[in-house]
Amino acid sequence: MKQFEIIAPGKVILHGEHAVLYKKPALAASVGIGTRLQFRPESDTNVGVFHLDTLNFAFGIQLQQFNDFVNDFRIKYPGVKLDCTAKLLEDVRAVVAKEFEAATSNSPKQQQAQKSFLAIYYLLAGAVLSSPDAGLTLKDGFDIFIDTELNIGSGLGSSASFGAVLAAAFLLLTGHFDEKTYLKLENQSLISQWAFESERIMHGTPSGVDNTVVVYGGMVRFVKGQGFQTVNIQRPLNIMLVDSRINRSTADIVAKVRHLWETFPKVVDSIWHACEDIVAEAIPLYESFGNAKDDSEKFERLERLFQINNDLLKAIGVTHPKLEQIFAIAFKRGFFSKITGAGAGGYAIVLLPENYESNQVYLKLKEELESAGFGVQSTTAGGNGLRIKTM
Repeated sequence: MKQFEIIAPGKVILHGEHAVLYKKPALAASVGIGTRLQFRPESDTNVGVFHLDTLNFAFGIQLQQFNDFVNDFRIKYPGVKLDCTAKLLEDVRAVVAKEFEAATSNSPKQQQAQKSFLAIYYLLAGAVLSSPDAGLTLKDGFDIFIDTELNIGSGLGSSASFGAVLAAAFLLLTGHFDEKTYLKLENQSLISQWAFESERIMHGTPSGVDNTVVVYGGMVRFVKGQGFQTVNIQRPLNIMLVDSRINRSTADIVAKVRHLWETFPKVVDSIWHACEDIVAEAIPLYESFGNAKDDSEKFERLERLFQINNDLLKAIGVTHPKLEQIFAIAFKRGFFSKITGAGAGGYAIVLLPENYESNQVYLKLKEELESAGFGVQSTTAGGNGLRIKTM
């Protein structure tokens, strides 16, 4: 097997945060930063070694033991492939529990490492068991290095990006497709399906949005329980991601918003309806922006929608003093920004104009945000999805 590299982007919510949980539409887009996986064959070993740079953690899978596990599973469930994921996950959990039973720490980092190993073992076993090569076993060792530009638990789709690069690597390794055919729709769908399985390990009940966006890229409109529609944009949008450096629990924030809705259902429902109207107004702007006709006017309308959307999110109580500081700095420099994701910390997103890199006001904005202690990353929304290349 050749050396190869896989890159999967993260994702950002442009409009519809929180409202999407109440069956209103939201818009999500891939971002220009993501997760990188490098695969290097090691034919003189019989171990698969995984290096997770972000967690500063590495572990190996003995291929003979792994092949024995796969063969035992084939005997237990003959002829069963992808329709047996629940049984496979149950058996993999038992293997991983044994691997970590001697662990002396139950720190968040240790828990994250164990979840990561569970996802790796599960996806690898699933790819082998469903391979077009019936009875496939792994013979040659390898090293896999994974690093990410996405902060874990930040709302930027880091776990979906992680699952997607793993799924693509294992499906490629086991002959489901090659580096020339992975962009066929059926192969992208397969990658997304297994990335979703990884998301289930990380989050329990994912919506399916994150894995869809990071695999296919671009921008999608989605409604909970109703699937996704592609938004056909002309070109990616320029954005700045600003890390407030405030950690928060998404589950706690969602629960507080639900309590608010239960207390004032008519008032909060009116906010959800306004969020739905923003998505409806934004889609034709995103789809036509970049065709050079009235782009300045469209950009100003998008800025106003960002501001209105942000004010609605503030109304449901998901802002934070650090986010407010970001908004004030951006507004002072003439830029429009909003909460993205759950809020109460995490990231803010700032809309950037064309050719912003040479804009002195943008440079002042970046400098002021960094001086205030925020993490700043200028990138795009709506660009490429997962990509594979040989090294």
